[in-house]
Amino acid sequence: MNPFGSSDNVKIDGTPVRLPVTIGNPAALSPSPTFQKPIWMPDTEADACLNCDLKFTQFRRKHHCRNCGKIFCSKCCLDKVPLPHFGINEPEKVCNNCKLIVELMNKAKSTEMDQKYEAVIGLSNMLKNTAGLSKVIECGGINTMLSIAVNGNNKIKSAVASALHCLAQSMMLNEFLVETGCLKVLKNFLSSDSSCSELFISDSLSALNLLCMDANIRVQVLKEGMIDVLLAVVISSSGVTSVFASRVLQLLVCNFEYHDFILQNHSSIISKLFGALENEDYQMQACVTKILMYFSAGSTPFREMIIQEDVSRDFPLLFLLKSSSQGVLVHIACIIANLAISINENYMHHYITGMCELLKFVNQENEELLSQIGRCLANIAESPSSALHIIHHLPIIISNLLKSPFEVPRVHACRLQVYLFSSELPGALDALSQSGLDEFIETVFDLPGITDIISGLLLRKVSRLSVCQK
Repeated sequence: MNPFGSSDNVKIDGTPVRLPVTIGNPAALSPSPTFQKPIWMPDTEADACLNCDLKFTQFRRKHHCRNCGKIFCSKCCLDKVPLPHFGINEPEKVCNNCKLIVELMNKAKSTEMDQKYEAVIGLSNMLKNTAGLSKVIECGGINTMLSIAVNGNNKIKSAVASALHCLAQSMMLNEFLVETGCLKVLKNFLSSDSSCSELFISDSLSALNLLCMDANIRVQVLKEGMIDVLLAVVISSSGVTSVFASRVLQLLVCNFEYHDFILQNHSSIISKLFGALENEDYQMQACVTKILMYFSAGSTPFREMIIQEDVSRDFPLLFLLKSSSQGVLVHIACIIANLAISINENYMHHYITGMCELLKFVNQENEELLSQIGRCLANIAESPSSALHIIHHLPIIISNLLKSPFEVPRVHACRLQVYLFSSELPGALDALSQSGLDEFIETVFDLPGITDIISGLLLRKVSRLSVCQK
């Protein structure tokens, strides 16, 4: 039986749990929320005590617990305690099962920070099993913990962060957590001063990461203004913390539909990301370049902002190509390949030179990096103004891309050659005839349907059937 009536509930391990309903609809994180009392279980539904199973008689009477509304005998419902979460400050009967949660809710109302901390620790311990979790939820314990945390000390915040990490693992509670103000609390936690422990930040990020697995909640996270907070953690932290924050940030930027919102509300994000690239830590560089990679693959305004930032800072993306880890190199090659469709011809030769210099030293077994370099150079070659710059580097392109053991780099190299044919046919043919012609023909004619396409194009110039004019 659900003692709180028939309102919406959630199921935890198959057991219905009634979400608390506040009286007067106060704002989330209200310092003293009061919740609706439970509906009492009808006398006719209990023939025995719900705790000790002893049958009710004329001498063993029925007693309702004022906290849960269920029926017990006098021995199992003996203590009297105030119920501040229901707005009851006078002692009322509570059953043995509810005694602990009620005592903790009383401590939570204390003005003493130590008492509040004991309440948070006690409530957190109850979350570890289904029965305890159900009681904490129904009594408004989670709402209360979040309210305490906002103005609590570091010990309280750390305990609540750990509790949220635990709660967020149960995805059916995520919407409830957001409604109770969980995102505001996590934003408060992640904005805390540097004296907070790494575990506290890690628990906060873990909880947020789990919440962001839900696409609907990601929108709420964006509206809460979490981008700047996460970016600050990425930039100011190091090691695991920075990586973790960047992974959460990646969840928010990987959906291109959100880019307009981010652009309107976080216009300085590209500049901040480039600032973070000055950090020589490879993990940091990998995190930041992956985020930039998503932005470069999104809207044109973001690509233009990245190009402008890179040019104004004297090409840090190209500088990183000289000494970065393999992961960072792949990210940057991907970024520049995406930017290539928007690069101004005044700066093209910088990126062509940078990519071709990288191509000279790339490991020929690194298929992903070769593919990104090939895509980048082919995208740049779409612009006729780039032809002369690229032809200068054709020998290395043919050697390392067109003759690659992998199909994708070869196809991109063929794309590049075809673009050059349309603008610089003699130079492109000369370089290809010296080396790579066989590979070009083999790769092109191995493409599905290519013979039909070429035949169709040729038949636009000539006809299968004709009559001699002489």
